[in-house]
Amino acid sequence: MRKRCAVPVCVMILLFLVGLCVPGKSPAADERLAIGTASTGGTWYPLGGGVANMINKYVKGYHAAAHPSGASIENIRAISRKQDTIALSMPDTAFYAFNSLDAFANKPVKEIRGLMSTYPIDIQFFALTKSNIKTISDLKGKKVAVGAPGSGTEAMARYVLNVFGMTYDHIDEQFLSATETTEALKDGNIDAGIVTLGTPAPALIDLATQRDIFFLDIPPETAQKINKEFPAYFPTTIPAGTYKGQEKPHHTLSWMGVFVVHQDLSEKLAYDILQAVFEHKSELDSIHATFKQITLENAVKGMPIPFHPGAIKFFKEKGVMK
Repeated sequence: MRKRCAVPVCVMILLFLVGLCVPGKSPAADERLAIGTASTGGTWYPLGGGVANMINKYVKGYHAAAHPSGASIENIRAISRKQDTIALSMPDTAFYAFNSLDAFANKPVKEIRGLMSTYPIDIQFFALTKSNIKTISDLKGKKVAVGAPGSGTEAMARYVLNVFGMTYDHIDEQFLSATETTEALKDGNIDAGIVTLGTPAPALIDLATQRDIFFLDIPPETAQKINKEFPAYFPTTIPAGTYKGQEKPHHTLSWMGVFVVHQDLSEKLAYDILQAVFEHKSELDSIHATFKQITLENAVKGMPIPFHPGAIKFFKEKGVMK
C-alpha cells in the first residue's frame, strides 16, 4: 500500500509547489502600484520615488514603484487608463483634462481626482537691470525666452502675456529651457526671460551673481484676478534679498504640482497613502530640500480638480479643509 500511495502524494506535493511559483498566484503577493513622474533630471522623479518608498514601508498589502515619464499629459492619460495608480501633473494640465480643453479638447478626463498638492513653483519674468525693460508690458517688441515648446512654462507664459494684452505676435518668442534662458541672457542673445522654478532657483542664483537682473512684477491685484479666473495659479511674493541685488519683494504667481489618481481608487487607500506621507514627512524632506515645502497647508492649495473622497476625509480630519 505504501508503494501505491507514494506516487500520488508526491505528485500532489509537486503540483502544489509549482502552483506557488506561477506569477500572480501567491495569495500573499502585494498589489503593485505604479507612480508616474517626469524625467529623471527634475524633482518629480525623486518625489515619486520617495512616496513609493513610504507606501512600501507603511501601507500594508501594496508595493509601489515610481517610473520616469513624459510628465503631465502622459501621466493623466495613464491614470485614465489605470496604467498608473498615482501620477504627478501640472495644475493647468489637470484643469484642461478635466474640463476638455487644450490637448484634451473633446476628450474630457472626468475620472481624475486630486490626491494632494506639493510645493510652489514660481513664474518669474526678468531682464538685465541695465535694460529699459521694467514691466511686463515693456516686453513688446523684445526677444523673450518663453520656455521649452509645449512645456508648462510656455503655457503659463502665454497665459500671463495674454492678461497683459500680448500674444507671440507682440514679442520675438524664443523657446528655451530655464538653463538655456539664463545662459542666453548672460550672452546678450535675448532681452528677457520667463521661467517657472522653485524658489530659490539655482539657475537664477547663478545668473544674479554674474549679472545685475531685475524682476518684473505681476501686481497683486492682477494676480488676484487671474486666480479667480484660473484657480491653479495663485498670488505669491518672493521676499527681498532672495537673489543677489533683489532689493524689493517680487510679486508674481505660483502653481503647485499635484498628485492625481483615478476616481475608482479606494477611499481607504487614498487616505492611507496620505497618512503615510504626512506621518513620516521627515523621510521625504531628507531626499530634497524643496520637499520641506510640502505641508498640510500647501497640500490643499491650487488643486484645479475635485479632491478624491479619501483625500477629503484625511484633510478634514487634519483641519486644513472645511
